Amino acid sequence: MPDSPPPIDIPASWPIRLFSRGLLRFFVYGGFFVYRGTMKVQGKEHLDGLDQVVLVANHRSIFDTPFIFLNMPRSIRQRLSPVGGLDFFRPEPVHPLWARLWRRVVILFIRGCLNVALIDRQGGKYSELERLNALVELGWSLMIFPEATRSRSGKMGRFHRGAAELARRHSLPIVPINIAGSEKVLGVGMRWPRQGHVMIRIGEPIDPSTAASSLELTQLMKDRIAALGETAA
Repeated sequence: MPDSPPPIDIPASWPIRLFSRGLLRFFVYGGFFVYRGTMKVQGKEHLDGLDQVVLVANHRSIFDTPFIFLNMPRSIRQRLSPVGGLDFFRPEPVHPLWARLWRRVVILFIRGCLNVALIDRQGGKYSELERLNALVELGWSLMIFPEATRSRSGKMGRFHRGAAELARRHSLPIVPINIAGSEKVLGVGMRWPRQGHVMIRIGEPIDPSTAASSLELTQLMKDRIAALGETAA
């Protein structure tokens, strides 16, 4: 009998969640106040009546995760786990001591405030799709950026099929989300946040059974997200 997949360390203990989420809200909303930014959300009505879903979105900024997470209804947010790259945050022996300690603090923080499930995109035990499969079986919703990395050009890159595969396995509705403007707040290569105007557009849920394969479903997700962005033009 194969070994069970290693657990993903969420949720964090309630004191860590309480502190981390309060700090997150202070940073996000306080930051928008200081930098005179705005954030608007359209299409929340498409989430009515949903409790377990797979959210999929384009990816422009490291802030995309908290921006989307904080704007989900409580019925979804309380059991929502964004999927992140462990290799992006993981301390490495080549890092100086202060950097290794800082990265450990960041991992603890994002797990506490956002329930982030960290997987290793470069292989190893953290790369197993079965770990996310087990998370869904426990009743968690997932937030996945199918590009697996932030866009440098503003255009969407190639979508990976993991989100489609998980949705098909569990017959979960897929909610497409287009986020725009977050790259102005903190884009790739920026060290400090700046003033920006963020728009989050939530589309109608996609029934995974409408696609014949994970590949077809992945393309449908990408087309829906792109169409949400085109409505802004």
